[in-house]
Amino acid sequence: MAVTYTNFRGDEYYLHARTTKKGNYRYYFKKDDPNTEVKAIPEGYEIYEHPNGRVFLTKKTNKKINKDEITIIEQGLEEYSPIRDFKLDVKKESVYVYTYENPVPIDEKPAIVEALSDPKYKTYDVQLCFTLIDREEREFQVERKFYQGEKEDEWMTLDQSTDLTKLVEKYVQHLGQESFYQLY
Repeated sequence: MAVTYTNFRGDEYYLHARTTKKGNYRYYFKKDDPNTEVKAIPEGYEIYEHPNGRVFLTKKTNKKINKDEITIIEQGLEEYSPIRDFKLDVKKESVYVYTYENPVPIDEKPAIVEALSDPKYKTYDVQLCFTLIDREEREFQVERKFYQGEKEDEWMTLDQSTDLTKLVEKYVQHLGQESFYQLY
């Protein structure tokens, strides 16, 4: 049976492989193409879904962030953030916070609001990043996305602390608020 994966949008992807010029395999996912010879995920690999639904097969990596720290960030977002629709993207030593903000006012026509709330059309934007900067002390740095000029991936360091709970509480409350753009 082929390796399949359904992302949050409900799109089904099939794992494919092709041989590179050097004779190695390159793995990739395709939608709507069940004709594949790949029957299992190769050892040392895992399926990764980007917060916006793209699907990849990546090599497994050692994440430096532990499950308790991820839970602190998730619970802090649920408790303090005005944005209810968020996703976390955990990379080696960083946790990126992606949010979805409905682009139309709630008092807009209900059909428009409902259509844009359909997962098929949602787009998540990265807003905050919590990065482990000292493994021994478990010290984290928090950065926010910086919007200025043509460069899109600029980050502004806001704070750092060994108390991740306080960092989360202090900064996630600004998501979706005008105050977010006043954080320095």
